[in-house]
Amino acid sequence: MTPINDDRRRVPGQQSPRPGSVTSPSASRMAAQRQIDTMAKRRIGELLVDSGLIQKEQLQEGLALQAAKGGKIVETLISLGYLNAEAFVSFLARQPGVASIDLSKYEIPRELIGLIPREMAVKHEIFPIDRLGRLLTVGMVCPLDSATVKDIEERTGLRVKPLLCAPNDIRAAIDRYYGPEYGDMPDAEVVEPNVAGLNSSIKLANVAAMIRQIDSLPALPETVRRVQEATLDPLSSVRDVADIIVLDPPIAAKVLSVANSAAYGFPQRVDDVALAVSLLGLRETYSIVLSVAVVNIFEKSKALDYRAFWVASMCCAAATRIVAKASGRKRQVGAFSGGLLHDIGRLVLAEVMPDTYARIDQSLGGESLVAAEEELIGLSHMEAGHLLAAHWGLPIEIAEPIRFHHRPDLAVDAKDNVAIVSIATQLSETMGQTVEDNRELLIRIEEPLRMLGLDMEAAEAMLAEYLALRDDCLRDSLL
Repeated sequence: MTPINDDRRRVPGQQSPRPGSVTSPSASRMAAQRQIDTMAKRRIGELLVDSGLIQKEQLQEGLALQAAKGGKIVETLISLGYLNAEAFVSFLARQPGVASIDLSKYEIPRELIGLIPREMAVKHEIFPIDRLGRLLTVGMVCPLDSATVKDIEERTGLRVKPLLCAPNDIRAAIDRYYGPEYGDMPDAEVVEPNVAGLNSSIKLANVAAMIRQIDSLPALPETVRRVQEATLDPLSSVRDVADIIVLDPPIAAKVLSVANSAAYGFPQRVDDVALAVSLLGLRETYSIVLSVAVVNIFEKSKALDYRAFWVASMCCAAATRIVAKASGRKRQVGAFSGGLLHDIGRLVLAEVMPDTYARIDQSLGGESLVAAEEELIGLSHMEAGHLLAAHWGLPIEIAEPIRFHHRPDLAVDAKDNVAIVSIATQLSETMGQTVEDNRELLIRIEEPLRMLGLDMEAAEAMLAEYLALRDDCLRDSLL
């Protein structure tokens, strides 16, 4: 038999047989196995450098970060933006032996897969991502399927945290771990690792790592807890709440800036925190204190343009006031703060995976941005923001708009706030100076308009009011 002489099958560094030489099948297999054994002894990072996928300096930086924070080198290189997951998968698929040798390092743990039966995973399109103590994180195509969540909790005896992950990633992971095309396969524990679906596996592993990083973010300031307690105490006065706030100058300054914003339209300038609390009301004051404390956590981050984020957030919050008034919900508690925090997930992603998130075009908006995030990361900024909201115990009237402002039809709770923030998000992204310049926007808000019982005439009036107020909102947010 003549030896195989095909570059696509040759192990890197393997010498081609000399013309006229003959190699027995057993000798060929032994030679190939020796090459595989040699590659098995080499680190994956070295192979990636040799293949030209990364630079040696990038590997060194990745190894240093891995030593400091733990994790797997490929996932670290991907998070740094040095390695593309798809390129890595393609690389593995081309290397004899590398897939079977190194793929196990990038697998979701088999004991985790075994928690959810194959039939349930296939039927409900769900996939286990991470387990931390008694908490099981599950990726779902429909995370609002409470019956399935309850079923998983009863089967596993664990508390379930459902996440809306990219549907393609969930389905690819099911194929990978439970069998291709959902067909009959042996139990998950004995399925051999394979390259197909590895891209989704890496993304879901990154999601698990991101969840742990979010859970390790610092706690909210003591000011937030004290203001909450005071607002819940029937014996507390406006002065009591104000006295707590003034002890935290950054939060006090933000509360005053909100009170003086064009959104609230108070007739005189508010320079006293007690007056601001009195005008805003105790519950709304607490929501604003909570919101500005959350945003301030990221103020010194080098991974984002904090000032630009605050401007956009204030414009959206101002727009919520217009929508709430037009829909007869002027006193809707939490809507303003929901507008302030609706995009907090973008801060989260920029903080916990800055290099990866930097690869996403930040000029994108709406569903285009969500699709880009799900494609690259496996999780949208809406879900990342909702994870943060859960970590810090944000009220449901704020947490739900964070999660559903781009998909209001999926909301189950706090639907009014979700609809208000969804419309406000669109208003705050207006271009041009007239209603006609933004006619397309009115089509995009049909669902939240329906949820609030508003017609197109009301939508045009809201848009016109926001356009008239927009310059004032921009100015206020820069003060």
